[in-house]
Amino acid sequence: MTYTISKANKQQIGAILEMMLDGVSSDPTSIAALGKKWWQRIPFRYLLGPRMLTNQMTSFAAEKEGRVVGYLVLQYEGDVAGTFDWAVTEPLDGEGLEILADLLEAALDHAEQRGDTPLAYFGMQQDTDPRVAGLLVELGFWLADYQAVQMRISLPLAESTPLPAGIVVTPQIAQRFGNRLAEFVRMDYDLPDPEDEDAVTDALAVDEHEYQGLSLVERVEAICSLHESTLRASKVYLIEEEGEPVGIVQEFNWRDELRLLIALEPFLWGTATEQKLVAAMPQFVGKAAGYLRVRTFSSDHLATSRESFEALGLRWEEAPWQRWVVRL
Repeated sequence: MTYTISKANKQQIGAILEMMLDGVSSDPTSIAALGKKWWQRIPFRYLLGPRMLTNQMTSFAAEKEGRVVGYLVLQYEGDVAGTFDWAVTEPLDGEGLEILADLLEAALDHAEQRGDTPLAYFGMQQDTDPRVAGLLVELGFWLADYQAVQMRISLPLAESTPLPAGIVVTPQIAQRFGNRLAEFVRMDYDLPDPEDEDAVTDALAVDEHEYQGLSLVERVEAICSLHESTLRASKVYLIEEEGEPVGIVQEFNWRDELRLLIALEPFLWGTATEQKLVAAMPQFVGKAAGYLRVRTFSSDHLATSRESFEALGLRWEEAPWQRWVVRL
């Protein structure tokens, strides 16, 4: 091994920030956008970035011959430690994959020693070199079935419809919704009612050779932990049918795009009711132009609803990100 792995010192933090701003990143379009304008680049490089990477997160650097050749920045959200950003500059068919493995192991060891984050995740783009996925499998990670696919269209829709009859959509206080989140996420994975003992027993069945031996119920619990931190950056709407809760819509806005994340009772998947709900939401939230992106928590939900949404003009896509999870 011709490189060293350590927590990043002040000089290495500076090198990591330069790499991020130059697009050497797991998400080159986001932070690198700050580097295009000097009045954004300078504050991030010398003030906001150093504070963030040292005080709020933990940064690890791989150094070779006096150069930073890889980094991994770990952030903490509730019960989860996850990658804020990572990159290696050496080829993945050479030393690069070994560097990434050592960075990951250092980060996981650190998270485990902290003792307050029983889960860790690693985020990467769909088009990342498949050797990285192979490495994650070797380290015990499993790929979460979580917002893995999406559908997208430009606004306005050809037809704008009112909310379907019997459906009421009510804004919630997002920051206080965490204690109810799990019940709706469970819906989207068609998990049984906790009171149905036989069905719960089936859902708890595991293959000890997959998913670290975690059952579907336990994997969905992990996904809830992973997702809860997004509540404060979104708006949440409760969906009721004839007075009964049947799902939620979570609204995000990014530039000119309205993003809707939907969890619904399975009996509504692919129905005219769901189709009309999706068609009504842009007008309901006051979004008249730009783009609409629709996601569900589970892939099965969107696969079931795909034909119905295509009738509205939405196009099926893979989501840009994969989220890999491991229990510490």
